[in-house]
Amino acid sequence: MNFDFSYLDIAFKNGSVITVNESDEIAQAVGVKGNKIVFVGSNEDIDQLIDEKTQVIDLKGRTLMPGLNDSHYHPILNGMIGTDLDSAMVDTGFAQAKDIPSVLAILKAVTDTKAPGKWVSSMGFEATLLKEQRYPTLEELDAVAPNNPLQAITCNGHNAIYNSKALEYLKVYTAEDAKKYPEGEVVVADGKLTGEVRGHTHFWLWGQVEYTEPQQRKAAMKSQKQCLELGITSVGDMGECDAPSYHIMQKMCRDGDFKIRSYMALHSIFGKHYSLEDNEHWMKLGFVTGLGDEHFRVGPCKFMIDGGSGGPTCYTREPYSHDPNAPSERGWEREETWDYIKKVDDAECQCTAHAMGDGAIEFMVEGYEKAFAACEDKEAFKARRHRIEHCMLVDQDLIDRMAKMNICPSVNAGLQIRNGKNLARFYGPKREKFLGALKSMMEAGVVCSLHSDAPSGPVGFEMIDGAVNRYDLRQGYQCDMSQAVTVLQAIRCCTYNAAYQSYEEKIKGSVEVGKLADLIVCDRDILAMDTHELHNVKVDLTMIDGKVEYQRA
Repeated sequence: MNFDFSYLDIAFKNGSVITVNESDEIAQAVGVKGNKIVFVGSNEDIDQLIDEKTQVIDLKGRTLMPGLNDSHYHPILNGMIGTDLDSAMVDTGFAQAKDIPSVLAILKAVTDTKAPGKWVSSMGFEATLLKEQRYPTLEELDAVAPNNPLQAITCNGHNAIYNSKALEYLKVYTAEDAKKYPEGEVVVADGKLTGEVRGHTHFWLWGQVEYTEPQQRKAAMKSQKQCLELGITSVGDMGECDAPSYHIMQKMCRDGDFKIRSYMALHSIFGKHYSLEDNEHWMKLGFVTGLGDEHFRVGPCKFMIDGGSGGPTCYTREPYSHDPNAPSERGWEREETWDYIKKVDDAECQCTAHAMGDGAIEFMVEGYEKAFAACEDKEAFKARRHRIEHCMLVDQDLIDRMAKMNICPSVNAGLQIRNGKNLARFYGPKREKFLGALKSMMEAGVVCSLHSDAPSGPVGFEMIDGAVNRYDLRQGYQCDMSQAVTVLQAIRCCTYNAAYQSYEEKIKGSVEVGKLADLIVCDRDILAMDTHELHNVKVDLTMIDGKVEYQRA
């Protein structure tokens, strides 16, 4: 590629440049012209390309690297959660509430601002982190909101406690009414409703809450602010509020309002019916994954097999270690999963599914194997780079089988920094050795990425810290280190590998000549620091398309 080297628009000098090129070279200087990287090399050589019009930025030894690509993030959902009483979803997370009375106080304050009949929507609490180690009860929520439907969604989003007014939408008034729904999805204990609703019934009920276009636009802009401050320049948007959200996000990216590059999956947070309808319509029209431009592309056809790892509600092959009788969530059956993967692959689209537990992941791997065997063009199958979202509980056999077909999991291996002690308790020492198995995946040649699943998990360098150190900062617990990766490996996962998973590794994901100038500057040399301080790394500058979109004061 030829460039006019009469001068550089911007020259970064005197840095520790993590290139993420094939050799993981560390350079000193980077030159930008327009929206492209046009020089990577030494301080001495870049001086020849600088004139009086060039903006020179002295890195003073700090790290410059590719912008982070969070391959599984929810810009609208993440931004809707807030501490203001008029937030689309009020935040009940650990930072806001460490016990049941605090959760209830937040919900009561929001309810008091609502007219009777209006939904009270909230998300964030994790029962295992609350002082009482339990969910709020149906009776407690009824006392808080006697005249309003109310939902208290857990941190992982896969289950919630609803009050009686909300359960009316399901026509559930007694424990007997719960039998109208799949077993275990409207939870009954001791012959009484608990208010807990799980799985696809929960997602359908969540879909009865209306989030307006202005609320969604405001939420996306709030997430953009977070992304820019944390050095995230691209996201894989893995599910929002169905049809309105697709329109909103594409328009915001097209108009330049939302500057973070978006790879948006066809998936609704409101559950199986909505997601199937979206995917079926897309495939019927004959479009394939990747339609769009470098700002917005249509991503994979996504569905959801199981629950979350932190509840826990994911589908595992063996019972949970802490409670063998604890129920798990399984929204798709084995052969149903196989058939749907085949359908997506036949349409030459990229397929993915939320599969957290090893039971769900096994469904996916088996389905891919059957589709791979039936596909005449094996290289074309591999080129589709089918994914598995989360992919937290695996073993070496599952990893090796993924590698043979070029299955590319997007892994939230940073979770240990917030909930590692509980994860170790839920799954036991044997399974913990393959929990968020980035190291084993990379050694097997699997192109895996690292993600936050915001709003559910740690974001930015906190996420990287979790993958590198696997230390639970909240509970002071050192998790098993079998799958710990180096800083450079973690960075590759959330830059180049993430770009590979959206077919964009030729235009972004590393600091190389000809690629888009999506760059970040850290507040220190992150390769020369104590890795246990990675969560404290600040981003001083975020550049997208050659333009500085954020500078830390």
